[in-house]
Amino acid sequence: MQKIYKLAIIIIIVSIISLLVIIIKDNSNKLSSDAQREPTQSNNTVSDQSTKDMLNIKDITDVTGLVKIAEVVNREDLTPNGDKAQYVYELPIINIDKPGAQKINAKFLALEKDQEARIGNGQSMTINIKSKAFLNDGIISVVMTIVKPGPGGIYAVNYDIENDKEVSTKELLDKYEFDSQKLIAEINKQVKINENIPIEERDFISIDDFVYTILDSASLDSSSNNVLIDFESVRNKPQDEKENYVLDNINKIQAYLNNDGNFVFVHLAELMDEELVVER
Repeated sequence: MQKIYKLAIIIIIVSIISLLVIIIKDNSNKLSSDAQREPTQSNNTVSDQSTKDMLNIKDITDVTGLVKIAEVVNREDLTPNGDKAQYVYELPIINIDKPGAQKINAKFLALEKDQEARIGNGQSMTINIKSKAFLNDGIISVVMTIVKPGPGGIYAVNYDIENDKEVSTKELLDKYEFDSQKLIAEINKQVKINENIPIEERDFISIDDFVYTILDSASLDSSSNNVLIDFESVRNKPQDEKENYVLDNINKIQAYLNNDGNFVFVHLAELMDEELVVER
């Protein structure tokens, strides 16, 4: 009888221990499960908010993840001279799924497709299209250069990430309180530099390039009242009047910010579009 009593006690103790083991194991599994779920939930949150985080201009330090430079054409074909050439076209794509960004993407795509359609049977002189992008204070500057003879070829667009909108030259200059006299000073500086170097090495920059750039911009604007401006009459004006004309119409010149945060002004030149860097 006493043995039976002891055996019963042992069975009860073993049962209690077994029950405790089961409870501890269950709680351990629950904690482990919760621990596994928490990172997953955290990862989902990051994934869901990645666009919002990316659009937080305070956290943006690199344009690489925001703009993709895609090589969309790389093929051999004939030039108008009958020579074989390798046509390589780059297309900039803003990786932001918002209407303003997509509108800019469509603009660059249209420019590229227009040139691509000309390739074949020696119809195109545009061997290369180069693209680049810069980031400054939440402003993406995207630049496409259609390498071809003749005026035009450089297209620059500034995009405000936070407000999902294209930024005009005026808005960009106003944002940084740019002193327009700096542009005139840089033009005159480059003219002086050219005077002291051999002719074959000169850039042939002058205030006239910027006057023509403004007039060309006005002629392309159907709403402008200056479409019929006489280029020759403007060219013959005194230097100071030309400078004042550029100062008064600087907003009609394409401008963007480069990797150093300095302004780059795009202007017409003798052979093709050129760029002039002006420190902020």
